[in-house]
Amino acid sequence: MRQQVFIVAFEGVRLGSLGTVSDAMALSDRYRDRVYGGHAFYPSGTEVSGLRVRVLTPTGDGVRAAAGIRLPADGRVGGDAIAKAVFLPAFDDLAVAADDVVRPPGWAAVLPWLRQQHAGGALLAAAGASVLALAEAGLLDGHETVACGRIAQDIETRHPAVSLLPGLPMLATGTLITAATLDGEQELARELVRRIGSPNQLAWLDEELGRRTPLDPVPDTTVRRFLQLARESYAEPDSIAAIAARLGTTERTLRRRCHAVLGENPSEVLRRLRLDAARIMLCRSSIPVERVGALVGYADAAAFRGQFRRRFGQSPSSVRRGAQ
Repeated sequence: MRQQVFIVAFEGVRLGSLGTVSDAMALSDRYRDRVYGGHAFYPSGTEVSGLRVRVLTPTGDGVRAAAGIRLPADGRVGGDAIAKAVFLPAFDDLAVAADDVVRPPGWAAVLPWLRQQHAGGALLAAAGASVLALAEAGLLDGHETVACGRIAQDIETRHPAVSLLPGLPMLATGTLITAATLDGEQELARELVRRIGSPNQLAWLDEELGRRTPLDPVPDTTVRRFLQLARESYAEPDSIAAIAARLGTTERTLRRRCHAVLGENPSEVLRRLRLDAARIMLCRSSIPVERVGALVGYADAAAFRGQFRRRFGQSPSSVRRGAQ
C-alpha cells in the first residue's frame, strides 16, 4: 500500500513551491528502488510503502498557477483518507484588498479538512501565504511558526495565540512545518523527506542534488563516492573489497581514506546505515522482525540481533513492540 502525500493547490499556486516538494518526493520514492531493486527479499507493497503524490484542489478542477499555466488536479479536497503528509504550497498573494490578503476560492472548505488530517496524524506543511490556512484552521494556536511580510502581519493581527518567530526561513514543530522564504521551502522539502523516509534517504537526496552533508566534511572524491554507493546499496551483501573494486581502488586505500575523513572504516559506515534502516523498518512497517535483518544486508539473524542490541541498547523485537 502506497503512502499518500496530498498537495493542496489554490488559485495562484506558485509552481516553484509545488515543484520543490513534488520533485523531492519523486526522488525520495526512487531511493527505495535503488536500495531494494533486485533484492532477494524485496519487501512487498503492504510491508514498505512507496509514495503516491496527488495534487488536490478545493473543487477537484484545475487551477491557474501564478505563472498563468493551467494546472490539472488529481482530485478534490475531502473524504476520509488520511495522508502521510499534506503540503500547501505558496500562492500568489499580490492581490490584496486594503491591508488584507485575499483568500483564494474554496479556502474555507479546506480548513475543516486540514483539522481532520491533523487529528488523524498527518504531517502538515505550508509555505508562504498558505501558512495562513494552518493558522485559520486553529492548528497553530499555542505553537511557534514562521511567516514574512503581509502574511506575518495578518497572523499577528488575527491570531494572537500564534507565536511568530521572525528571521527563520523554516520551522518544524511536532507535525507542523512552516516555511517563510524560498530557502525555507527547500528546507521544508528536506524535512518531509527525513520524516517520511529516513535520515539515510535525506543524505542520499542531498548528494543527488549536490548538497554537502555532515557525512561529507572534506572533498575526498573516493570517500564521497563510497558514501553515495553505501547509501544506495547497503542492503547488498557485498564485501568491502568488492565495493572498493567498484570504486576503482583497493580495500586498504578505501579503509585508510574513510578512517581519515569519517573517523570510521567502511564496515562501520555500512553497519550504521544498515542498523539505522532496520530500526526505521521496525518502527514504521509490518515486516516480520526475522526478515528485517535480511532486508538490510544481514545473512545471519543472530549477528543482526547482536549488532542491533549493541547499537541501540534494545533488541529488534523490543523496538517493534514499542512502536505498536
